[in-house]
Amino acid sequence: MKEYAQSLGEGIEFVSIVEPKFKTTNIFISLLLPCQPEKFAEWSILPNLLLNSSEKYPTIAQMSEKMQDLYGAYLDNSVSLIANTWKMMLTVNVIGDAYALEHEKLREEAASLLLECLLHPNLENGNAFAETAFKTEQQELLDVIQNEINNKRSYAMKQARTTIFQNEPNACPLYGTEEEVLALTPEKVYQAYQEILQNAQILIYYVGAEEAPELPDLFRKAFAERKMPEISVQSPSPCKAEPVTVSEAMQVGQCQLIMAFKAEEIPQEAARMTSLMFGGAPFSLLFSNVREKMSLCYYCSSNIVYGKNTMIVTSGVSQENLEKAHDEILNQLKAMQNGEFEDSLLTDAKRYLINALRLTGDTPSSCAAEAFERFIRDDHAGVEERIKLYESLTRQDIIHTAKAFRLDTVYKLTQKGEAQR
Repeated sequence: MKEYAQSLGEGIEFVSIVEPKFKTTNIFISLLLPCQPEKFAEWSILPNLLLNSSEKYPTIAQMSEKMQDLYGAYLDNSVSLIANTWKMMLTVNVIGDAYALEHEKLREEAASLLLECLLHPNLENGNAFAETAFKTEQQELLDVIQNEINNKRSYAMKQARTTIFQNEPNACPLYGTEEEVLALTPEKVYQAYQEILQNAQILIYYVGAEEAPELPDLFRKAFAERKMPEISVQSPSPCKAEPVTVSEAMQVGQCQLIMAFKAEEIPQEAARMTSLMFGGAPFSLLFSNVREKMSLCYYCSSNIVYGKNTMIVTSGVSQENLEKAHDEILNQLKAMQNGEFEDSLLTDAKRYLINALRLTGDTPSSCAAEAFERFIRDDHAGVEERIKLYESLTRQDIIHTAKAFRLDTVYKLTQKGEAQR
């Protein structure tokens, strides 16, 4: 695998990843902005608006026909929060040029199509998104928000984050609220779109089987230089002076228990390893003890919120086991802090993480994701260098990291009639 990066101007970076085994061409355009929660709704409706139609292909049917002309290419998108940074990613996937029956330049056509969608959207009167397309995507976004409410696991996490990250952008719902989405207009969303184009930092990743010398110039001409925005991906969340417990009651068959732990300053590698040993894998303490041995929950896992120095434990629990599960999760963390775990747990966790790292490069998306992670870490260490960091972690490193975590928030979604605050 070969990788190189180059600047295409202020705030614009192009990364080429060449891996001969790939049969497809993948291009990812990521736009990064400092979080503005009041704009999450208008920002979140944009990706589908941009990719489902454009000035040249103003209907979904016409866009689909173009996809078929490109041998079944497809467009995809996502929005996400990384600490205090908002990210929108637009993607195109098409078969490699070597497999085109008529020797078409599919790579260049796919890149041009992605730029067509991003830079020449489907507008009316030149200052608003087309009404029909807008109404369709507005309803889609409302459906996504409603589905999150109906899925009690995702609902509980969204509710818990409002307390865990109180007064921080991460406390706000990624897609905005129903009220905010209903208040959107084609004109307002178009204005937000223009602001993103003018102000976002842009990262472009090409992943394919061969060099793509034509792409840097194509993208350089497409994007004007912009003032580099202040991107904040390391913004630790302050731990509350005393843990806060919030309970909410609904008609649920399975209760949800979410516990957040925060640390002031911890190395990312040690934090990830500690979380994996605690509850992030099938051999972890929470899975082995709280779920399997004690049967206190239906599931129980932990993960690190990148850039926030926060570890969140999520579990599905029956009403009668809520307090027992809560207490046992704390006991398992205390056991880690006291070094009461087998050496094999650390060995297994290292093997698990290292194997996952070595799988980087198996798919185009994992190549792009790994390159993006290095960008946000401001760390150019490759896979082998990161493996050495994980291999060097000791038992004392894990104990020290576990001791750094303090309980910050407990959120309980209980059966109706059992809530208390």
